[in-house]
Amino acid sequence: GELAVLEYQVFYRRRYAEAAFTSCRDVQLPATGGLAIATMCGRYGAELCTAQRWLDFQGDKNNGLAPLQIQFRLLEDAAEPA
Repeated sequence: GELAVLEYQVFYRRRYAEAAFTSCRDVQLPATGGLAIATMCGRYGAELCTAQRWLDFQGDKNNGLAPLQIQFRLLEDAAEPA
């Protein structure tokens, strides 16, 4: 039989995920004037969206956009050197 990837996990540092989310959070759709994140966070919409919820929706194979299931795992940030 042929091998295929059906699902995978991605590990991000929480700080990276939060920064990526923050950079997208206030982007507006020109056609509607609404927030793009409202359509990118599934049932949570813009108001209840968090970095984890945003990533979970992006990786959900049932959202009509993701080609396969992607599980985003956020790792706590390593301690900063003093």
